[in-house]
Amino acid sequence: MSDQVQESKKAVYRLLSRLNGIRSFAQATQDLFALSMVGTEAPGTYLEIGAGHPFESNNTALLESGFGWDGLSLEIDENLVTEFRGQRENPVICDDALTHDLAATCSKLATNGRIEYLSLDIDPSEVSCKALHRLPHDDVRFTVITFEHDRYASGDACMEVSRRLLNGLGYELLVANVSVFGRDFEDWWVDPNVVDDAERDLFRRSGIEFWELWLDRPFNISR
Repeated sequence: MSDQVQESKKAVYRLLSRLNGIRSFAQATQDLFALSMVGTEAPGTYLEIGAGHPFESNNTALLESGFGWDGLSLEIDENLVTEFRGQRENPVICDDALTHDLAATCSKLATNGRIEYLSLDIDPSEVSCKALHRLPHDDVRFTVITFEHDRYASGDACMEVSRRLLNGLGYELLVANVSVFGRDFEDWWVDPNVVDDAERDLFRRSGIEFWELWLDRPFNISR
């Protein structure tokens, strides 16, 4: 990544921090989106498949450290898991999402068959698709799902497969093809049976740069 792009990213995150009064650790403010959909009155629960670094571009660090969420992260890289365990309180498991017992993990995390946030981000994108299909969808519902399909690099295949599955399960694609500096890489979904209609109306977008979501609607921490 060029120095110019790096400086542009830093400038955007500084702007978002000033607008929102809160620091997002996520790559594209997925943490703020989850909080906006779920609310901040009570802590939620998350399942993070593909954790990466414990804080840098991490979708759940703010939920845990700033809002007291419980959750579990799954990461295949042993070095990242070691770093994660040294910096985060919630558990991380070093395992492969394609062999891990996702049904058992979801059963432990879910309350009344629900987990508030699923973050699914594994490289390459076809592995994310396979992990998505392995989740016990008959037994658990997610209030918010951020799914990385990496369309800019991998084409439409993973995006289309994931959309057929999640649409068929009754989820609503709220923000389609979220972009990070021109790279459309992710879809953001919600369970329309749980998330308020008015709140969903504020976020319906397609092909938008992530930071543009917040320019006309700064995150309301008091919600």
